[in-house]
Amino acid sequence: MAKLKVKCDFPKKELPHWDLSVAFYKGLDDPQIEADRLALEKLSKELSLYRDGLACMEPYELSIFLRKYETMITLSRKLSYYAFLYADTHKTNEEITAFKAKIEELISQYFENLGFIHFELNDLPEYKMYEFLNHPKLQRWIPWLMSIFSGYWALSEGAAFIIGKKSIVSSAWDRLYDETCASLKFRLNGKTYNEAEIRQKIGSSDAQIRHKAMAEQNKVYKENARVLTMCYNMILKDKRVDDELYGMTEPVQSSLSANGISKEDLLAMVNEVVDSYIPISQRFYKLMAKIAKADGLRYEDRNYNPVEVTGKKITWPECIQQVLEAYGEFSLEFMAYAGQIINNNTIDVPSYKGKKSGAYCTRGEIPYIFLNFKGSPDDVSTFAHELGHGVHHILSAQVGVLNDSTPTALAEVASEFAENLIFKKHLEEAESDREKLSLLISHVQDMINSIHRQISFYKFEERTHRERQKGELSTRRLNQIWREESSRCLGFDLGEDAEYLWMGISHIFTQPYYVYSYAFAGLVVNNLIRAYEKWDEKGEFEIQEDFSDLYIDMLSNTGVEDYKSLLKPFGIDADDPDFWANGLKVITDCIDEIERLAKSEGLI
Repeated sequence: MAKLKVKCDFPKKELPHWDLSVAFYKGLDDPQIEADRLALEKLSKELSLYRDGLACMEPYELSIFLRKYETMITLSRKLSYYAFLYADTHKTNEEITAFKAKIEELISQYFENLGFIHFELNDLPEYKMYEFLNHPKLQRWIPWLMSIFSGYWALSEGAAFIIGKKSIVSSAWDRLYDETCASLKFRLNGKTYNEAEIRQKIGSSDAQIRHKAMAEQNKVYKENARVLTMCYNMILKDKRVDDELYGMTEPVQSSLSANGISKEDLLAMVNEVVDSYIPISQRFYKLMAKIAKADGLRYEDRNYNPVEVTGKKITWPECIQQVLEAYGEFSLEFMAYAGQIINNNTIDVPSYKGKKSGAYCTRGEIPYIFLNFKGSPDDVSTFAHELGHGVHHILSAQVGVLNDSTPTALAEVASEFAENLIFKKHLEEAESDREKLSLLISHVQDMINSIHRQISFYKFEERTHRERQKGELSTRRLNQIWREESSRCLGFDLGEDAEYLWMGISHIFTQPYYVYSYAFAGLVVNNLIRAYEKWDEKGEFEIQEDFSDLYIDMLSNTGVEDYKSLLKPFGIDADDPDFWANGLKVITDCIDEIERLAKSEGLI
């Protein structure tokens, strides 16, 4: 693999903030906000005039209609993304959170009269569907039309209206959860921290600090349990109502439909991962305890690296350099897209008061990346992860607004593959076996967190969604389910000092049934890695030369093809009964190497 050197020179010493005016607005008083709102309102009224008329349209008329519909979606995203990003960096500012709520209500109002679009297209006679699918004027929307005609949107217009009307109330529970968590204060050794900062402390190399930080996080969640439990119960109930309106018989069904994954494939993956709890996650944690010369691990120790190689704090320019070099050694084209995002000044890097914890990347031709960068190696991996999302968003946006419907399960493939690139780079540049051992331990921790831990979250979700159908769940019951599923994965009980920590898993509140997407993506990525690194009989590998081109093509088409079709050009058969096991074997191989290196270093 060719080595690459990238120079990153930043004159500013402080960590950069994003510039929302690059793709959005200059501020809350920007007159363009009102101009775009009026344009959105006008389009909404204009498109609503075509109610009961789509079946009578000529193909060229539908093409004009869909162009306007795309413009409306683009404008709504511009307004909503701006409000969303602004609010996530000003969680304690009531004026800004109120602005976000107002934008959400307006957009919901403008779209509530357009539910007929999906309903009427889905209800077209077969000859009309055939006419639309085969007309040159409509070829650019074929993937989207096919998804509509497939029946996923086959609900009554009345049900669609109800869902649209209640979306405002539904989003209020997400908002209450987000704002509550953003306002939480955690005390540790006389200092006050926000949620993102206390999580950093749980990653401390000092066992006492780790335990005190986790116990404090648990205590603060417990103090706010009444609100957070209510939020979760209402979100579970709201999900159930939507499922009934859509005719979904199981809580996970809507997620599977959106992801293009069959129930059989999900169950096969989940069962394979659960069956590997003992030979992978539990084996790994026992090995970590052995290396650490401890009788066993506690919950807060699961991400502690007992062979951590102490290094200096990583600066932001160094972080950029490392990630771009890793990308560039894989593909110069991939690196170029990443550099474009960095140069756009659309990344909010530091953690500060009022900013939400975590990290994410918005979709679209101009992605925005949200970080809480502290300068740790984990932060470098997080940046590689989110930047991978960004490159993917640029590529997938090329198919058009309506067609760019990449499912969440495929969205995580790009980010997790990008994390693997930075890991491989660090591993190749390691100066000693001890450093390699440290890197491998961190990498396995990441894979277990992405696959095994996320499946334990999924099992928690499954049980809580099903039990909620019989009535509200108490905090005590939720704690019990959380402890049972987590302990099953870890191989040891969490203890009372961690039983409220399910309240910090934002995805189960804001995006139900998202968590299994990480495991799905992780196992798909591991299969891609096996295809990328062709191993020979001597235990050495050579890179598949056309892999990067195939990979970029794959990311460009995640909104228009299913995952099985996307994997075929790599020689990967996702219907192979060993598909999920092959992904897990990558983790097993790493643990084997950890054990070998630990023995050679005299640690076990």
